[in-house]
Amino acid sequence: MKTFLLHHAPKTADQDTWTVTFSLPYIATEYAPAGNGVWYIRTWLGADQIKRRLAILFDHPDELGVHELGRADRAATDRLNWLQGRLEDDEPDGSWHMPRSVWNALQSAVGTIAR
Repeated sequence: MKTFLLHHAPKTADQDTWTVTFSLPYIATEYAPAGNGVWYIRTWLGADQIKRRLAILFDHPDELGVHELGRADRAATDRLNWLQGRLEDDEPDGSWHMPRSVWNALQSAVGTIAR
């Protein structure tokens, strides 16, 4: 899972940031507001994929900045109030699927046992 900082810089004063806010659940598994037009997101998508998915919301590609955070930066985001996103796999693999929360709990349990 990667953590990104997204920054929306409107080119005109009448351009709202609410469209980006309402789109975040569909590109992130978790997201947190950091300020006006600034969000943190956790996702398995890459920066280019995020920009492509949100491109329709902007007049110019440089209106949205997407920056992947390093380990030191991610530590500072742990105390944020993270909201649940709705990002699902784009390519179903034909196997049996379970809700993401069950899958995360199973992965956590396996990781605990493995330690």
